Amino acid sequence: MKLKKFSRSAVNHAQLNDAVEGYETWREESGAVAESYRSWNCADRDERRLAYAAYVAALDREERAASVYRHVVDQVQAT
Repeated sequence: MKLKKFSRSAVNHAQLNDAVEGYETWREESGAVAESYRSWNCADRDERRLAYAAYVAALDREERAASVYRHVVDQVQAT
């Protein structure tokens, strides 16, 4: 069975789509960081520990999204 070969422009188009998706995901996660920080900052004393944990989790998700986005952009630039 022969696999279809993709043209260079098709691969670039797919990579660019991945880059846009990665950027959008990173922006969403960045917004979640800002929101969770506000929640932590405004939390009542008895809710601060949980609010802080949510903030740290949001930071972790944003960091992973940024890493994925960076990887995709590096791939696009390498072509």
